[in-house]
Amino acid sequence: MKVSREKAEQNRELVVETAGKLFREHGFDGIGVADLMKSAGLTVGGFYKNFDSKEDLLAESCKRISDSTLEKWKGYAADPSIPDPFKRIGTSYLSSKNRDDLAKTCIYSTLAGEAPRHEDAVKRVFSDGTQSIIDFLATIVAGETEEERRAKAIITFSQWVGALMLSRAAGQSELSDEILKAARIATNVE
Repeated sequence: MKVSREKAEQNRELVVETAGKLFREHGFDGIGVADLMKSAGLTVGGFYKNFDSKEDLLAESCKRISDSTLEKWKGYAADPSIPDPFKRIGTSYLSSKNRDDLAKTCIYSTLAGEAPRHEDAVKRVFSDGTQSIIDFLATIVAGETEEERRAKAIITFSQWVGALMLSRAAGQSELSDEILKAARIATNVE
């Protein structure tokens, strides 16, 4: 039975969304195409009608997540009811909720370590996304010069990602909470 163009597009969107959640939960190599499509309620044949390969899906789903994270952060900066968007972003990023909900967290703390082992399209998504996030953070961090703000943005994002990764490695424990709190204090978002 032929699927309408609209339904095919809905199915494609469902696969990209499902993949983004499952990749963050299980890693790139922790979920295969068959299980991914089953989770989306679709057939494996449908996958190959929409994507040339799993690598294509990796790149697309990660780009979408990265873009979504950046847009959310920019929304905080544009919202006049948020007096300190940098603090809002930092406290949200370094929260136990973000630590514990892998399916909804950013790709940098869950998948950046895997990206170098994948094709150039995936590497480019992480490189371009990191650049965009640093560029944005440099507009909202404190600093006297553009160079100082950029350096602070790089250091801050690196600390946030690293702290989130280490807090996950420590499990849901006092140490895990201590790591998140120390990172919030060190980056002036506590």
